[in-house]
Order: sequence, then C-alpha cells, then structure tokens
Amino acid sequence: MPESPPSGWLPSALRRLEHRLGAQRDDRTLWVWTVPAVTVVVTFVILAFLGMQGKVDLFLTIPMALVLSVFLGSLSAFYLTAASSDERDVDDDDRRPPRPAPPDGPPSLPATRLVSPSPGQMASQPRAEDPVAVPVGGPSRT
Repeated sequence: MPESPPSGWLPSALRRLEHRLGAQRDDRTLWVWTVPAVTVVVTFVILAFLGMQGKVDLFLTIPMALVLSVFLGSLSAFYLTAASSDERDVDDDDRRPPRPAPPDGPPSLPATRLVSPSPGQMASQPRAEDPVAVPVGGPSRT
C-alpha cells in the first residue's frame, strides 16, 4: 500500500519555501525541517532562561532571545539548502566537459630580472633590524 503525500497547508508551504531557497527536495521527507524549528525553540528557551537567571530585564531578554533564535534557526535552514545543493552538484559532474590534460614537461616560468642595490646604497639606508638608540630614564636636569 503506497503512502499518500501529506496534505494540509504546512507541507505545501514548506515545499514552496524549499523551491524559493533553491533546494529541490521534492523526493525527500519534510521531517528535516524539524531541526531548524527545534533550533529556534531551544535557543529561545535557553536564552530566555539565562536572561532571567542573570536578572536581566525581560524588556531586553525577550528581543535578544527572539533575534538570536531566529538567526540560528535560519542558519540551520540555509544549511539544509546548501546540503541539498551539494547533493545535486554531484550529479552535475556527468554533464560537464572533461578538463584538458596538463601539458607534459616542467611548467614554463616567465623570466624576471632582479635588481639588487649596490653595497653603497645598502649602507646608507637604515634597516629594520638595526638597533635604535633609546634614551633611558627621565629628562636630564642641568
């Protein structure tokens, strides 16, 4: 007995979201979306609890917990999109033209000319490794 596709507004909304994000997951289960949802809820609960334990005002705790939980949940959702894209990229290798073979022999390097300064120029310019005299102590009184 074959399974019927889930009905209702939530599965169709999740499929539309997947298509907008570029994840072609029509043949996959929708249960993967529980991970971002659980991430949002657990992050909100933990941050709200920590804010109350730290005696932070609820006026500050609730928005902080809401913003950070939505941020982490969206990262989790984008990871699902990237994982789906990576799986599709593996299949795309069959349609790509083969790479050209590397040339035989050592690679040719362009000839460059290095200009070195004369010894007289080197002695007149200070170098970074030369010691610098630093006065020790306070100003001298005479």
